Amino acid sequence: MRVGYISPIQMQKIEHVYQPMWNVTNVCKFGHEALLRFPEGRFEGNIEAAFAMARTEGTLYELDTRSIAEAIIKFPFEKLAGQLLFVNIYPSTFIHPHFPLFLAQLVASVPGLHGNVVFEVNETKQEEDFWDLPEMKERMKLVREYGFAVALDDIGKGAAGLQKIIEYAPDYIKLDRYFADGLSSSTEKQEMVSLLLHYAKDKMGVILEGIEKEEDFAAARAIRVPFIQGYLLGFPEKPAALFC
Repeated sequence: MRVGYISPIQMQKIEHVYQPMWNVTNVCKFGHEALLRFPEGRFEGNIEAAFAMARTEGTLYELDTRSIAEAIIKFPFEKLAGQLLFVNIYPSTFIHPHFPLFLAQLVASVPGLHGNVVFEVNETKQEEDFWDLPEMKERMKLVREYGFAVALDDIGKGAAGLQKIIEYAPDYIKLDRYFADGLSSSTEKQEMVSLLLHYAKDKMGVILEGIEKEEDFAAARAIRVPFIQGYLLGFPEKPAALFC
């Protein structure tokens, strides 16, 4: 990135919407995932394209940390007491040399974050090699020392995801929406999710993403999936609508 260069993405206004996650046992919201949006229409809802452009321009860390900070600052913790906020983060941001300072400044500027925020580490092919670096485990230890939890996203896409569960012992795992789609009619999917639930029991929370049909929700409840996220149970909403 050129010195003094301001990329088009850095000049764009950003905002976040928040999608609820539900505790199936208690039938209540236990958290929300913050989702980045560009309200002026740029990228037409394709957030992956925005991050791809930032990666090309060398401003991925800047966009990612800006998104994290704004998602946390705008979330109404005081009105949603006891609910967790999940914020997405790239592995490259985790191991960036400036990340510890960013973390310290974030905690200092936003009181009450301890125990209320979960860093949801994104899966991306471009950054697969970062998982093999010792800095990843060091940074996970650091964020936990600050009172944050860690979630691994898109678990179930491949063997690498299962390896990460063992190596990094996250606080939460989010199962890929593949398992939710047609769960009610697939014995194989039900058995695989049940296996992951058995492994995760008493170790980490399991969140099944992508629930969009009543029958799949019923199937998830039947095999005792503890946490669920999907359009059936709630669309992403702006902060003001979360407690209306």
